[in-house]
Amino acid sequence: MNRIIVCIAAALLSLSVYGQKVDSLRFVDAKDLMIINKGFDNTEYDYSRLPLDMKGVIRQAVWDLGLNSAGVAVRFSSDSKCIGARWTLLNNFGMSHMAATGVKGIDLYTLDNGTWKFIGTAKPNGKESANVFVRNMVGEMREYLAYMPLYDGATKVEIGVDSSSVIGLPINDVLVKSDKKPIVFYGTSITQGGCASRPGMTYAAIMGRKLQQETINLGFSGNARMDKSMAEVVARIDADKYVIDCIPNCTVQILRDSAYYFITYLAKARPETPIYLVENVIFPYSLVDTKTAVDLKEENAYWAELYDRLCKEGYTNLKYIPAKDLIGDDGECTVDGCHMTDLGFMRMAESFLKQL
Repeated sequence: MNRIIVCIAAALLSLSVYGQKVDSLRFVDAKDLMIINKGFDNTEYDYSRLPLDMKGVIRQAVWDLGLNSAGVAVRFSSDSKCIGARWTLLNNFGMSHMAATGVKGIDLYTLDNGTWKFIGTAKPNGKESANVFVRNMVGEMREYLAYMPLYDGATKVEIGVDSSSVIGLPINDVLVKSDKKPIVFYGTSITQGGCASRPGMTYAAIMGRKLQQETINLGFSGNARMDKSMAEVVARIDADKYVIDCIPNCTVQILRDSAYYFITYLAKARPETPIYLVENVIFPYSLVDTKTAVDLKEENAYWAELYDRLCKEGYTNLKYIPAKDLIGDDGECTVDGCHMTDLGFMRMAESFLKQL
């Protein structure tokens, strides 16, 4: 009997602490707010990443990954005391080495004295997910930023607020589509966000908040192999900078076959725009894995040789980012020796910010 009473008391305490539930909120379609960090408007879904006219041209594995909503975000303002989300997932995908909140959740930031601060995560709970980011706020008008799932596609997203509150487009023009061009990142699973604990912790997203600038995530897990079609896609986006961080998905042979074309195509298409060539991160297990150590050395050596060659050929908009100091040398930045934890992403972002 005492145990039953304790359980009931705990349940009542939970209700009093957590308050408003997601099903009591009023929802608006995120499409009616402001979607940012997209390179193209003509995508298959509102939160996918590749231009629809390239379907059938882009390799199928890359296209499927492009349906993931990595990096895409929604900006809005509201005076609600509670904010939640409802979203429909394309696959309801899961991975053993990455938190579900990163794979298919949504996280929320608010602008505080000019700085974006994390305030909550809407945890996924099914293909049709619904959850609350944050409760018990005072009800003042604030600016918000919500990041979409990294390794699944969001086909529909709604933001929930109190029934009597206001929600609408951003009032502040910080981090919105403007005359400030975006930074485009082309890369691997690491670029896409493996294995961030939540969507706002990829290095591209961190940099976007630090720079108050849109960042476009063109990371494709296992498939950043510098396809010719992807050179065209990247070059279509009028960017402030391009960051090419694809070496972890490339063998030396892939580099020999594809890198020269990819980089020169982009450099010719955007001759005034800086293009940063990023070396392969030195994975912690290469300390003892001799084959990986040799492969990393050969790939980075070829990348450096290509950079030198292109500079000599007169390409003046190329920059080079070495692997040294990208994640530190203590080996504590990854989930599995390769994919980053939040610590790894923070270190990469800080290193990139110094270079860019």
